[in-house]
Amino acid sequence: MFKHLVFMVAVALAPTVVNAQPWDTVVGDALTVGETGPHWFSVRGGQSAHLIDGDTGRVGGILTLSRFSPAIRPQMDRGLIYAYGSFYSRNVYGDRLDLVIAYDAQTTLPVTEIEIPTKAAGIGHSGMIGLIMNKFIGVWNITPGISVSIVNTETNEFVTEISTPSCAGIYPVETGFIMACADGRIQLIELNDEGQEIGRRRSEAFFDLQEDPVYDYAVASADGWIFVSMEGLVYEATVVGGEVLVSEPWSINPPDSENPDRNGIVIEPDDGWRIGGRQPFAYNSDIGVLVTVMHKGGGQETFEDPGTELWGFSMATKRRGYRLELEDPISGVQITQDDDPLMLVSTGDNIDIRKPASGALLRKVTEVSGLIQNLYFD
Repeated sequence: MFKHLVFMVAVALAPTVVNAQPWDTVVGDALTVGETGPHWFSVRGGQSAHLIDGDTGRVGGILTLSRFSPAIRPQMDRGLIYAYGSFYSRNVYGDRLDLVIAYDAQTTLPVTEIEIPTKAAGIGHSGMIGLIMNKFIGVWNITPGISVSIVNTETNEFVTEISTPSCAGIYPVETGFIMACADGRIQLIELNDEGQEIGRRRSEAFFDLQEDPVYDYAVASADGWIFVSMEGLVYEATVVGGEVLVSEPWSINPPDSENPDRNGIVIEPDDGWRIGGRQPFAYNSDIGVLVTVMHKGGGQETFEDPGTELWGFSMATKRRGYRLELEDPISGVQITQDDDPLMLVSTGDNIDIRKPASGALLRKVTEVSGLIQNLYFD
């Protein structure tokens, strides 16, 4: 999956040699990533996460992960990147050790390990790990009982395990984190300054698990988190005054119409198109653009099938602004979280870097693929 890896590292942006010795050309120099910014992102595949500058398409460094590390969670204001993973004494079997690992964002080397209960889920996506209140790392567990392990990033200690039956995802809010639950509601877990649970409450039910479940994958909005159902209904979950509120939905598949919309665009029939992929949608609140990965045909069982098109929507008008057909299968999409964002599209073994407002291609990062995550968040 990662061909010509040595070449890609060699062309990284002006790496700085740290404590180089005359013999380092034999054993390898210690390098630093250099200056980073809001257009940097990671691509996780296998046991590695490539750190990439979206403005140049060049790899600046590589994190070495476990075989069971579904995501990373940056804390770039402290110069750290967190991940969790499971390790076995005989590589693929034997005694199991689960760790939250902190990596130095400049050297990409692990600097701290915190042991957690051996329950961490090695499946899923970026919502399986969260940076909560800028102080705690939450790790999603399934054994099959579902819970969340809490680690204090200031003391580097495991704090507690919080039981969260039938709820998935860790999506931070000001007082804790929210999760999507099988009863059709969003659950809020509130924490105190020590990382202990001090309260929980749920929204009203807004989806039916059997009829039209929401993805447990969510993306941040200006005030909360956006959830999308498998039939294409878009919801925003927010916490206001300690209450969990969910907006009225709108559909990415509106009814066909012979009349043009407010932008003069006729709504053409798009029946049979479904949202899908491993990272099926992305959003940037600065420009108000939501992008979805779409494929034609199939039922809800195709929710992870790769797409053939990207659809771009305005959250202000809730109208589709473009449909973009790509030659290669699309497995995921992300948008950087700044006011001049980049859209990152995982296509086959490449990453397309595009403008989210129009879909225009800027450049490609070749021969690297996997789950995409931003290194800088709002």
